[in-house]
Amino acid sequence: MKQILSSLKSKTPWIVIGLVFLWAVVSIGMRRREAAAADAVTIRIAHWQLEAGAREGLAEAAAEYEKLHPHVRIIQEAIPESTYGQWMSTQLMGGTAPDIVQAGMVEANLMTAFFTRYLLPLSSYVTRPNPYNAGTDLEKTPLLLTFKDGMRRSFIDEVQEFMTIPLALVSLRLFYNKSLLMRLTGSDEVPPDYRAFLKVCEEIRTQKQPNGQPYVAIAGSRYHFIRWEDSMMKPLTYGALRDIDFNRDGRFSKEEMFMGFASGKIGFSNPAYHASFKMVEEIAKEFPSGWTGLGRDEAIFNFAQQKAVFTSGGIYEAGGIQEQASGRFELGVVDFPVPARSDPEYGSIIQGPRYEQPDGSMPMAVTRTSRHPDVAVDFLLFLTSRKQNEKFNKRLKWIPIILGAEIDPFLRIFEPNLDGVFPAFDPTIGAESTIKWSQLYSLYQIHQMSYEDMADQFTRFYGTTGREDFREFLRNRRRAQLQDEQLAIGLREAATSNAGIGSQADWIKYRNMVVMRQMEGDKALITQGFVFTDPEALERQTFYKYTPKALDNIRKSVGAETTQVSEGLQ
Repeated sequence: MKQILSSLKSKTPWIVIGLVFLWAVVSIGMRRREAAAADAVTIRIAHWQLEAGAREGLAEAAAEYEKLHPHVRIIQEAIPESTYGQWMSTQLMGGTAPDIVQAGMVEANLMTAFFTRYLLPLSSYVTRPNPYNAGTDLEKTPLLLTFKDGMRRSFIDEVQEFMTIPLALVSLRLFYNKSLLMRLTGSDEVPPDYRAFLKVCEEIRTQKQPNGQPYVAIAGSRYHFIRWEDSMMKPLTYGALRDIDFNRDGRFSKEEMFMGFASGKIGFSNPAYHASFKMVEEIAKEFPSGWTGLGRDEAIFNFAQQKAVFTSGGIYEAGGIQEQASGRFELGVVDFPVPARSDPEYGSIIQGPRYEQPDGSMPMAVTRTSRHPDVAVDFLLFLTSRKQNEKFNKRLKWIPIILGAEIDPFLRIFEPNLDGVFPAFDPTIGAESTIKWSQLYSLYQIHQMSYEDMADQFTRFYGTTGREDFREFLRNRRRAQLQDEQLAIGLREAATSNAGIGSQADWIKYRNMVVMRQMEGDKALITQGFVFTDPEALERQTFYKYTPKALDNIRKSVGAETTQVSEGLQ
């Protein structure tokens, strides 16, 4: 031992020298690497997707992109959803925003201002083929036609530009604890019929947890209630559309609803509205006590702790919920229950299943302050190539947004339903009406106000203060007419002066401006003026009604698939 220590002492200077030399080599190597990185193009991308797989999926895609482009470095910044809106606003206004930001989490008007001032229009890219689709049948297809949703949400009407590139499709479904459902009810199947579903919920509430507390049927919060409302209650209002479709375009608008109320043509006594709010009352009873004060995470925690059987969830939460259930209970996923045609309260009201518009999610925008905007857009094109979009969404367990990209078999249940109906109720015609409705509806949801009182108070408010909201709505529309005319002239000149692919985007914007804003706006102003000049003329208008024979012909013309959907509701 003494000999070993003596030997080490004699060699200590050489050991120190060796360590110093090694440190110098490593230090020089790191400095050279930093110098090389300083010459690289760095693209920062910010988002709020903290769900399982999101950051890993982006990291994998970035690594693949960097292999093709060694001079590029992709750095992602994942910001919590609760603070993302404030963070993005600060970054954009301060000129320190990343090259790519996920657009959203701020009030709609503020987001429009951001599109106008801080984000880069992408219209020139949407009519060109995606170079990363080379070698596929999409090789010569314009970018917007490679998307399942046609990039409809990417076009911002107020700016008249394509401003974002979405990365995935999302939808809502009903998650449930199969194991717990079997133990409490003797069956692990969720009945697709709404009335049978309510009976299952009632049976669940009669059972006790180990701590003596009763089980809750639905783990929910205010955040989750909106999902149930959009998926089950609001589609019941579709039947009201036929009474208030003043422009006969087959679509609902909140101004048409106001016109219906102002002329006396429709009100809360409408069977479609009454049925919708009846279901609100029934579903709210299945939520835990104090659900309006619970947050999204708290509701998911209660579900994971097996205190409740059901919860609503988006496809973006599927992976996380799966992980929480793994090894603890069997997880099931189904669509929301629907009333049968024979239902005594809803059978005569329901017109069909809900329509799920396949809008793109995770919309990415490029900032004007980016030092390398072409590289930033190129990375988004890489992410939305068929091959990469399939890989990216497989990692996230989301639905690919690009045509032909394969979907994970587990996610088949999440594919959007394209045959169905949409809501026909929205009383938010202006700021004051929005606030008043929020106040009254909140009281109704927690059973502190009856439907009759809510309807009476809001109808009186709608007919007085709401009229001023509507006047301001019309004034804003008239103010926009001159601006629209000037913009249309500029778009027409740009489209006629440009040539090739670039002009295609200009013509798309010009046609949208003329048809969707000028023609529709003029027609709407003429009709809407009757609210103040001749409300009885609106009430006298007779709108379309479908006879049973006409409905049968429609089903036959649409095809066997729609017929099967209709028969499934019998």
